Amino acid sequence: MRGTPPLAGRLFAVCLALLCAMLVACSAPAKRQEYVTPNDVWEGRFSVQVAGDAPQRISADFFLEGTARRASLTLNSPLGTRMARMQWDANSATLESGEQKRSFESVDAMTTYALGSALPIQAIFAWLHGRPETVPGWELQTLDMLQGRIRARSVDRTPAVQLDLVLEPR
Repeated sequence: MRGTPPLAGRLFAVCLALLCAMLVACSAPAKRQEYVTPNDVWEGRFSVQVAGDAPQRISADFFLEGTARRASLTLNSPLGTRMARMQWDANSATLESGEQKRSFESVDAMTTYALGSALPIQAIFAWLHGRPETVPGWELQTLDMLQGRIRARSVDRTPAVQLDLVLEPR
């Protein structure tokens, strides 16, 4: 029994080792959260408010992949139920909602049908890449990619539109 430390000594050694490991973990630099992804895939929360005679607000979780020219956007309810799926390329756009499927000649026509106003798709993708691109008729209010937040609103347009994106870190 002489070569084996008493139980209290072994517990002390284990606690000391755990304490050292915790101190090392706490002193390591925090991993930076990435919101801009190199492979053109984003997810998070999406909100669009449209003012006017029939104001509306759409909020959803989203999964977006692609580019401004060719993309797929899925909108889900907070409970995970798919609300809509939008797909577009340079020649057409498709909106699926429930059992309905509609085709459009462009992504602008599709967003105008769904919201009553076209969204600045090219600028939205620039903003997702962290570039503060300007677009006539729109004002970028927040581009805080460290927090994963984008807010833009239409100016001098009817109906007025506000777009909010909160990205999930990757």
